[in-house]
Order: sequence, then structure tokens, then C-alpha cells
Amino acid sequence: MSGSFPEGFLALEPFADWALPTERQRHERKSRASFAEVRAFYDVMLPALPSVLEHLNRFDLAALPEPERRLLDLSLALVEAAMAVEMFSEVNPPYLMPVERFVPVHDVWAR
Repeated sequence: MSGSFPEGFLALEPFADWALPTERQRHERKSRASFAEVRAFYDVMLPALPSVLEHLNRFDLAALPEPERRLLDLSLALVEAAMAVEMFSEVNPPYLMPVERFVPVHDVWAR
């Protein structure tokens, strides 16, 4: 997805496939990745997050333009990556509930 993020965030383009609209999709994306891929995303996205949030705070959440919506989705994917990196040091720990059983009751970000 070329040009999928707002100007100033083009360095995030290699991770555009992490910008998914639902929590379940983001979780599944993380679950399919290797730990090296998750770590690479985390290492780029974490330091970018303050600038991303500052940029997104200029917009009404209910009326985000598509590039900003994708940027929001990408920042939400950082939650999935952060858990793998910071808490478990692996992508799919065997002691967690399988992703197939995880069903969000209400996805407030779904469109």
C-alpha cells in the first residue's frame, strides 16, 4: 500500500500490512509473524509513537481521513507487538489462549 500514511510517516511504509482495522486482525497478523518481524516492527514503531499520537490528536476520531485511520490502526498494532516483545519474548506463548478462541465482545474501532 504505497502512500498509505500521512506525510511525515512514510518511514513506516514497510509496516503498512500491520495497519489492520480490527483487534482480531491485528492479533492474527502478529501471530503469523516471526519474533524477528515483530521485534523489527516494535523497534521502529515505539519511538515513532509520540509523533504519531501528536499528529492524530489534531483530528476528530470519528472523522479521520484514511491515511490517519491507517496510522491509528498501525499504532494499535503496536499493542500486539509490545506484548510479544515486552512480556513474553515470543510471538505465541504456549500457555496463552489460542487466537482462534479470542473473540472481542465489541470492537470500538471497527468500521
